[in-house]
This record gives sequence, structure tokens and C-alpha cells, in this order.
Amino acid sequence: MIKEKLGAKGVGFVFPQPDALKTSEEPVKEKKPPREIKFDLKPKEVKAFLDRFVIQQDEAKKVLAIAVCDHYHHVASCLGKEGCGNYAKQNVLLMGPTGVGKTYLIRTIATLIGVPFIKADATKFSETGYVGGDVEDLIRDLVHKADGDITLAQYGIIYLDEVDKIAAPSNLMGRDVSGQGVQRGLLKLMEETEIALKSSSDLTSQIQAVMEFQAKGKIERKTINTRHVLFIMSGAFDGLTEIVKKRMQMRSIGFLEPLQAMDQHVQMQRHGTTQDFIKFGFDPEFVARLPVRVVLNDLWEEDLYKILKTSEDSVVKQYVGDFKAYGIDVVFSDESLWAIAKKAALEKTGARGLFTICEKALRDYKYELPSTGVRRFVVTPALIENPIEELQRMLQDPAYIDQEFMTLQIQSFEKEFENKFQVKIHFIEDACAWMKEVLSKEGTTVEEWCREKLKNYEYGLVLIRQNSGKEIFEITKEVLENPQAALDGWIRDSYFGR
Repeated sequence: MIKEKLGAKGVGFVFPQPDALKTSEEPVKEKKPPREIKFDLKPKEVKAFLDRFVIQQDEAKKVLAIAVCDHYHHVASCLGKEGCGNYAKQNVLLMGPTGVGKTYLIRTIATLIGVPFIKADATKFSETGYVGGDVEDLIRDLVHKADGDITLAQYGIIYLDEVDKIAAPSNLMGRDVSGQGVQRGLLKLMEETEIALKSSSDLTSQIQAVMEFQAKGKIERKTINTRHVLFIMSGAFDGLTEIVKKRMQMRSIGFLEPLQAMDQHVQMQRHGTTQDFIKFGFDPEFVARLPVRVVLNDLWEEDLYKILKTSEDSVVKQYVGDFKAYGIDVVFSDESLWAIAKKAALEKTGARGLFTICEKALRDYKYELPSTGVRRFVVTPALIENPIEELQRMLQDPAYIDQEFMTLQIQSFEKEFENKFQVKIHFIEDACAWMKEVLSKEGTTVEEWCREKLKNYEYGLVLIRQNSGKEIFEITKEVLENPQAALDGWIRDSYFGR
């Protein structure tokens, strides 16, 4: 359903004719009637789209889905016959540590909607007139991202990270040009205001203005209105926890376990009030313009595993593509994904830790293997733990790679059998070794060989389960050597309660 609405380029926004282009000397005389914006997604549809890419963070996905749908439905109303009416823009504040998906959520939403998206770091800005970036440059960057289309840019999304770093210190003496000054600048943008597309302090813009005046005898001043730009800001807000805890008169006794401590950190932030943010160092007016606030959870080992396993933008797919470019097929075993997730959790950088671990493990493989005859290999837990040793083993013993592939195929057959018949089979070590030896000589695949050998087991094991309740069956070398006799014996024993 979502895919049908998205089409090839998003939801299908149809924007009005430009009315934001203004001239200081000649006002726009003719305005073409605005076209309709076709935005008909529902919050559940937006969340369903986010679920394909972002693991966990259900509360954040729900909040963002509602805020985005409300905002762009309002935009459509303003450009239609209904008019704008009274509406408070739902700018969003996201709180959470690095790597939990804050930026990724917003980028994915912008892709879904089909509007330009700008990400910036709040720490690079200073109050206008001082050294540092001007917050108005955010709007200009939005126009640039929209390829100069002002009418598209004025419905875009600006995402500002590290916003907690512009909190004004309470003990500051003198003017705070990178704290309160930046807050005041952002406050102006979050309100409805006209921003000149050419900065008066930009040398290039000044030269262009002089050349335009010489050519036309006047300077056309193009502006963009910020009324419909959605602002989403984020930060870790570590110091907020203590402020909330003090207000709630809560104290930690002794040393908490890491899980308990991190859970408490999230819970404290969720209880944050406007007054807590003011004490943290934000201007009351600034906080009031961020009415939608949500805290993102930390990612644990299981969450990181799910990101690797199920996310449509998993780093695993990137590595598969990287090796594919050299004509090398790489397969990640399920056990290796757990090994990567476990190591990444120790990095304490969220999903970013997954790339760190993969890069450490596979860096030498990318360098060495393209220049060898190796055309496939399996990423195993042993490779993640000891990448150099495993690489040398592969290069010295090419047959080892085939052995690893067959191990993966055996495990895959076990899972497929269980999923299809709700009966679990397990090839024990001696069976696996004998099977690999036979397959190396025959040149057939594990799946084809097992299906032929165990062709009657699909129904026979289900019958045994019905008779005895047994659900796990070990496949030994003896079973594989005479599978039908082994199955007949198991069925006979099940009838006699053995």
C-alpha cells in the first residue's frame, strides 16, 4: 500500500508556483493559483516504512510519524481551499546517545516524503556578526539541496544535531555568542520569517549583487519563508538526567549495574519538563518551539544483531556489495552476526560500532583476496575473533573455504527443515565430517544431497512427533549411511513407547 503511494520519487508532492521570490523594488504582480499537495500517508504507514530500516525505537517512530503527518497535512491544507487557520508547528526534539538512530530516522522520513533534508551540527554556529556559521545558512543550504527550487525547499526538513551543546552556561560572564545567541537565531527561523537567499556578509554574494546592479540598475532580493520548514533537533542531554533526578528527589544508592544505570538515564530524560530544560541552559521561548520531545533507547546486543539481520540498510549488505565488485561472494553466518553484535555492544557507540567491528575484521580481506583466486568465503565467529589467522588459513588451504561453505549450508538445511515441519534435526559432528567428504567427491550441493538422503524424513519425523512428542532428532553418520533403516527403527520405537 505504501509503495503504491510512494511511486518512483516519494509521496507525490505537487508544489505551488513560487510566491517566495520577491523584489525589493518590484513586487510580484501576478500569482498563479497554488497547486494541491498530495500527501495522504497515515502515521501507521510512515512507521511501517521506518520499521524496514530502523530497529527498535518504536516510541520515537510513532512520535515522528504523527508529527510529520500532521505537519504535511497542514501544509496541504494551507495550499488548498481550506486555508491555514490556527496551527502550532510540531518541531521535534530527540534525545539519546550516539548511534541509536536519530539521524537515520530523520533521513529516512525525508526520503519517504520526498522533501529536501539538511543535517548540521549546532556547535558550528555562532551569533550573527561573530566568527562561525550563521544559522540562516541552514535555510540557504536547504535551497541548495533542492537544486534552487525555493518552493520545494520551503517545505523541507532541517535536522540539527548536538543541540544540547548550545545550552547557555548559568555562570557565564559576558555575552554568550555560541549559546543564547544561536538559540535566538534558531528561534527566529522556527517562527515565520523571510530569509534572504544571498547573505550580506558573503563576499561572493556581494560581488554578484554589484554585477547585477551594473547590468540591470537594480538588485533583485530573493527570499524564502520558513513557515513550513520542519525543524527536528537532537542531542545526548547527559546533564539533564541529574537535573530531573534532583527535582524528583531521587538518588542512586551504591553502584548500579550497567543495564540498570542506562535504563535509569532514559527514564529520567523521559520525565524532563520545560523547567528542567530551562535549568539545563535553554531559553524558555526556544524550548517552547520544540513541543514534541522523545527519548530514544540505548541499543543492546540483541538490537544490534537485528540491525545486521533484518535492516534493509544493514552494513552486511554493504560488505557483500564491496566484495561482489571484485567478483567475490561473501556470506555471513548467523553466528558471525551475533559475534559482531557482541563486540559492537562493547564499543558503546550504538549502530556505528557495527561498522567499526566489520572494518577491523574484514580490512585485510578486502586488500588481499581481490588479488587471489579466492572467489567466495564465509564470515564465521572465528573470522571475527581472529581475522588474520583465518585469512592465512584460507590462503594456504583453499579447500578450507569449501568446508566452511558446506558447514553453512548444513546449518541452513537444518533451519529450513525446522521452519517447514516444526521438527528439529541436528547433524552431529561425525555426520557433518562424513557428509563434507562425500560431497567434495560428488560435487553436489548440501541441499540436493540431504533432500535425496532424507526424502522420507519429512513425514516420518512428523509421525514420530505425534506418537511420542519428540521434537529434536540427531542425525549421525550411521543414519546417513542407511537413512531408511534408521527412520523405520525410529517409527517402530515410537509406537512401542521407546
